[in-house]
This record gives sequence, structure tokens and C-alpha cells, in this order.
Amino acid sequence: MKLTKLTSAILLGATLLTGTVACSKQDNSTAQTSQTTSHKSTAAKSSDNSQSSQTSDSSTETTNSVKTEISKIKLSQQEAIDKFHSQFSGKQIKSIDLSLEGKQYVYEIEGFDSTHEYSAEINAETGHASSVHSERLDHDDRNEALNLDGIISRDEASVIAEEHAKGTSQEWKLDQEHGKTYWEVEVVNGHQSTEVKIDAHSKKILETEHDD
Repeated sequence: MKLTKLTSAILLGATLLTGTVACSKQDNSTAQTSQTTSHKSTAAKSSDNSQSSQTSDSSTETTNSVKTEISKIKLSQQEAIDKFHSQFSGKQIKSIDLSLEGKQYVYEIEGFDSTHEYSAEINAETGHASSVHSERLDHDDRNEALNLDGIISRDEASVIAEEHAKGTSQEWKLDQEHGKTYWEVEVVNGHQSTEVKIDAHSKKILETEHDD
């Protein structure tokens, strides 16, 4: 009888010891899993912060680069028009485009008369005219002359576009459609580009187009 009780006690003790060891292993495993998860979470947050910082740096670098190139624009729009007219006297202006080509800004001005279309590219820094070209109009061509009276300036159009799209104006086009003269301003913010179309007389925003 005593032997039976002793055996039972030994078995009970062994069972309790086994359970304690198992619980200890489980607790250690849970702690290790928790630590691993914590490390992964910290690493993920660190990676996200690093990527966010890199994106911000890239955006700032792009904006600064654009501003640097804009500062090189020395020729006003009217001076560019005068340069065009020195090549094509008396022609009506169809459109004026100021865009970045390589690392320099260039005006591209298009004009016309009753028989021909004309175009010239004018360096916005030096005033040098290049790619001067003319060609005969097709019978079905319909051209509209820009109404430049009372329009807002490029700087005013830039302010409106930047307030609307939140970025830096990079390229501009002055054009006409259905008797309405409008500015088309490209605004950049990092790698995102937005084109804002503005009525050149009323200052009303006519259209916005995003290009990510």
C-alpha cells in the first residue's frame, strides 16, 4: 500500500515537472516571437521613414532644379514676340510656348497669315532665334490669332496654378480656342505633374489634368 502511494506521488511529481518545463518553453517561445515581431515592426517603421525622407529629398531637389532653370529666363514674352516679328514681320500670333528643353528654356512661337504658317524657337536666356520655319497652309486649316489685350501675365498665371495644384510652375503655353485665350501651366511637385488651364482674361480655372 505504501509502495503504491509512493509510486503515485512520484508519477504526480513527474507530471507536474513536465508541465512546468513545457510552460517554461512555451513562455520562452512566446517571448522570442514577441521580440521578433517587435524587431520586424521597428525595422518596417525605419524603412518607411527612410523611404519618406528619400521621397522628400527628391521632391526638394526637383523643385530647386526647376527654380534654378527658371532664374535663367531673361527674355520677356513681349521681347520674344518682337524677335518673332523680326523674322516674320506683320504675322499674327497663334500660340506661345515656354518650355524646358534640356537645361534651357525656349520660347516656341507660332504665327500665320492668309497663305502660310510660321514658327520660331527663341532661347529665353540669350534671345537667339533658331529653327525658323514656314510652310503653306492647307485648305482646311483654321487658325485663330491670340487676343493679347488685357490678359494676365505669365507670373499671374503661375500664382493661380500653384495655389490650385500645390507645386512649382515649370512650363507655360498661351493659346486660343473658340475665341477664348487661355494659359496652360504645368505645375510640378516631386515626380507629380499637374496641368492647369486658366482663362487668360477672367482668371477662371477651366481644366485640371494630373499626370503621376
